[in-house]
Amino acid sequence: MVLWIAMAALAAAVCVPLLMALSRPPRAAHGAAGGAMAIYRDQLEELDRDVARGIVADSEAGAARTEIARRLIREGEAAPEELHPRERLRKGAIVAIVAMPIAALALYLVIGSPHDPDQPLAARPDALALQEVTKLVATVEAHLAAVPGDGKGWEVLAPVYERLGRDAEAVNAYTKAIDLLGATATREADLGEAITHANQGAVTPEAHAAFERAHQLAPDDPRPAFYIALGLSQAGKTDEAKAAWQALLANAPADAGWVPVAQQQLAALGAPATPGPSPGDVSAAATMAPADRNAMIEGMVAQLAARLKTEPGDADGWARLIRSYKVLGREADAGTALANARTALAGDATKLALVEATAAQLGLAKGTP
Repeated sequence: MVLWIAMAALAAAVCVPLLMALSRPPRAAHGAAGGAMAIYRDQLEELDRDVARGIVADSEAGAARTEIARRLIREGEAAPEELHPRERLRKGAIVAIVAMPIAALALYLVIGSPHDPDQPLAARPDALALQEVTKLVATVEAHLAAVPGDGKGWEVLAPVYERLGRDAEAVNAYTKAIDLLGATATREADLGEAITHANQGAVTPEAHAAFERAHQLAPDDPRPAFYIALGLSQAGKTDEAKAAWQALLANAPADAGWVPVAQQQLAALGAPATPGPSPGDVSAAATMAPADRNAMIEGMVAQLAARLKTEPGDADGWARLIRSYKVLGREADAGTALANARTALAGDATKLALVEATAAQLGLAKGTP
């Protein structure tokens, strides 16, 4: 409301002086016409005096009076005609001054946004940054239109497209970068993510293929493994999805941000993750004497081994048990656990592959008993 009052006051401050000036009658024009007529009257009086003094003859004086009278009549008729267009111009200016603010207000109400809130100052730098990014993108696009074989250019442009929400263009840019520069685990995973984003989070067969290629190039990279597991869950391949999530969690860093998501996905499939030490257990172990800490760890490992005797189909549990034995330096027990896992999972190639991958990472030979 304050803004509208200020705008109205500003318009009035500009228009009122102009209107006052234009509302005054054009006295100058009338004065000019009156002055001309007074001159002609003076000429007539002067002529009469010349006739009285005998300077001008009566015959000549009559012709002169006729000419002066004709000019006087013409001047009286011309003065109103001269004032007419000026009066119309003055009235037109008054109408324009009054109408322009009204027309501007009406136009703003039609095409403007008077009810939208003002943009916060904090958001304006982001808008300016977006404008700059858009200009830079246009520059790179022009370069690539001229040099379409610049693989690095496509690789630089692809993630920018993705951040701008231009997912289809990001997919195209990643594809061109791979075609021109060759496949790497990062490029293939980036392509898979772009395809997934373009499909509202669905891991399509094309995305799954890209993640599989990335996984083959970097088996230890959790990013393609995460999306592979997610794709299996979305496809309804429950057993394969369980095994994939369990394998991912078996090798997960403790602070990995995707761990809660993986655990939720696994729980949704009806296969809760293998229990491990709670945060309280970890805190307690940090303050224990070495002997007590080792005793606690040994107890947890023994508990896990006992559970696997009743739940031998838990591939993630076997992988954890083997890893725990290796950490404790119990090489023989790690080999025995591997052999038991091979026997228990002999009928499930996917689960067995998880255990074998863990054993290979730990340096256990494939033929270890």
